[in-house]
Amino acid sequence: MKMKSHTTLLSIFAVSALAKLHEKADTTIGTYSLVATIPWSPITPSSVDQSVIYNGTYYLSDRSNAGIHVVSTSNNTQTTLITGFATNFVNKSLSPSTSGPNGLVVLPDRNEVYAGDGDGTIKVVDLFTNKVTANISTGSKKRADEFAYDPSSGIVVCTNPNEATPYVTVISAANRTVMGKVSFPNATELEQPAFNPDTKEFYLSVPSIPGNIGGEIAVLNLNNLTISRTYPVPDCAPAGIVFGPKGKLFIGCSESQIEDYGFATSYIMDVSSGNITSNITYISGVDQVAYSPFTKYFYASAYQDLTNGSRTGAPAPVLAVVGSNGTLIQSITTDNVTAHSVAVDSKSGVMVIPVKAKGILLYGLGSSGATNSSSGNKTPTTSGGTVISTTSNGRKEMRSRLVIAAAMLSAALWLL
Repeated sequence: MKMKSHTTLLSIFAVSALAKLHEKADTTIGTYSLVATIPWSPITPSSVDQSVIYNGTYYLSDRSNAGIHVVSTSNNTQTTLITGFATNFVNKSLSPSTSGPNGLVVLPDRNEVYAGDGDGTIKVVDLFTNKVTANISTGSKKRADEFAYDPSSGIVVCTNPNEATPYVTVISAANRTVMGKVSFPNATELEQPAFNPDTKEFYLSVPSIPGNIGGEIAVLNLNNLTISRTYPVPDCAPAGIVFGPKGKLFIGCSESQIEDYGFATSYIMDVSSGNITSNITYISGVDQVAYSPFTKYFYASAYQDLTNGSRTGAPAPVLAVVGSNGTLIQSITTDNVTAHSVAVDSKSGVMVIPVKAKGILLYGLGSSGATNSSSGNKTPTTSGGTVISTTSNGRKEMRSRLVIAAAMLSAALWLL
């Protein structure tokens, strides 16, 4: 009986240790290093938008070139530019609100990309041919912007943020028709939508609205085209959002946070409760964000960040790599022009960032990669952890601890 008690305790400790070490190991898969730079073609852009990686191919919306760059991540070359998008100028400057392409979303079960255009239409791109094969009108004369997709229902949502009353267009991918709209009266604009596969609901980033001046996350009810509930986000002006594991929603706060509130941070929210579980300080001025189930990392394009989150701080643009527990893994210096886009391969962890002065930059995982940014920010801190070491020795030590914990568990179970 005594032996039973001791071995049971041992097994409990071993399981606990193994679980904790495994969780920590998830955040030590490695840091990134630059592996390739692809020159801009045909011209160097000054206005790009969202990007995505699918089947080893990188797609980037480029308003300056009025097309979508198509880049092979296996041979690091641009294969084509998908054209046919609107380009409009105001006072000789390109107008993002009436130009395209803008947001992108892949429909993998249909082998299509939906791309928002500046004239309020959605261009449907056949990925077999890289040609625009259909247009879907959202009823707006200004840009169709950002997207999310539910493959189980075949529903796409698209934001129309530049209308007097911003709205979300709901589309059936099967017949490429508009099913309805969800309006946001009094909202200043709309940002990134995201689909939650656990609850089968669409979530939307709203930078500011009466009642939640600092912004909110709205959950859409597509059955009656209303807002089912909202979660306030403290002093954020949220922009990009993306779901990670277990209902964790990464919320990238925009530059308005620094201007309006005088500090810089981004958040991870537990959407089951609406509670903020992690603050990633000095990471703000964010636009597009991404998550990779391969690395279990979040990625935030903090291209409008300012040094130490100060209104008078110098520009400090970075790409932040954040563990799913809120730990800052790495920050890579970028630019404050085109680097508001980031895409990550869900199978390999390859990351791509567009930087105006350099080109399209491809990063791979490795132990001797790019180090923390030299942007001048203080060392960022998080409520979910600290900046961690991802050296080769650190990973070897972690593997050794995992092996020991597993051996302890096996021995305990054998004694039982």
